[in-house]
Amino acid sequence: MANHRDRTITIQLSAGDMSDNLRLDDFLEEMNTLRTALRETERLVSGKEPSLYFRIKHLQKNSPARVTLEAVSDEKGERSQPQYASYVVRSLTTNLRMIANNKRPKRVDVPTLESYRDIALPAERRHLEVTIEAGNHSVLINRGFREILDSIVGEDEFSYGSISGTIEAINLHDRKKFWLYPVVGPTRVVGKFRSKERKQYADAVDKYVTVYGRLRYKTWAEHPYAINADKLVIHDKAVPTLHDLKGMAPNATGDLTSEEFIDEIRDGW
Repeated sequence: MANHRDRTITIQLSAGDMSDNLRLDDFLEEMNTLRTALRETERLVSGKEPSLYFRIKHLQKNSPARVTLEAVSDEKGERSQPQYASYVVRSLTTNLRMIANNKRPKRVDVPTLESYRDIALPAERRHLEVTIEAGNHSVLINRGFREILDSIVGEDEFSYGSISGTIEAINLHDRKKFWLYPVVGPTRVVGKFRSKERKQYADAVDKYVTVYGRLRYKTWAEHPYAINADKLVIHDKAVPTLHDLKGMAPNATGDLTSEEFIDEIRDGW
């Protein structure tokens, strides 16, 4: 049977001053950012909501602290296989190593990159030395990593527009945020709304909507990753299916057949 050891991932943490013990708050914050990064990576590679959970395989308190996690899934089908968990873990560590080498991963989006950046923030703020290991590879997460990642992500571009999808969650507290899942395009868009619109957005959860506002893009990304909302329209109809979209733009390909149109687009790549 194949050895699926690479579905484990190890994080090593030590205080900047080796005479200090690692603080509980620092440990918990760093572990939470790693968990979020793993979940964002799974969402990216699977196109679905994350299914993996992580159980502790090894825990070492002596300096440096080391925790080894194993990715496991309760799902049935392909996502229940060890190979799937291995693929998610390897995707994360491969992406981190590419970033450390000043390269943007080929398949990545802004939420995933932001989750990687968050791993570096508590390490930098608390002067921790953090190393993430999987298989025979390791990557150092520090201020230099964060600065490289910031340069890779780049600046925002803005345009006014709209995006349609289902609002699946909102934050009604400090940041007034919502998470919208479009029918086509990006897998998820994070939005901000005004305090006076709190009830309207609360009523929109689990409904098909169109949000108008200032869209935020990265220069290298095809789709927006965020929107500052000006207007919300809640639709009476359900989320359209692919069948509903059929024939919506009959003249989109002009005089070309569907095959010719796709070939022409690919030539532009």
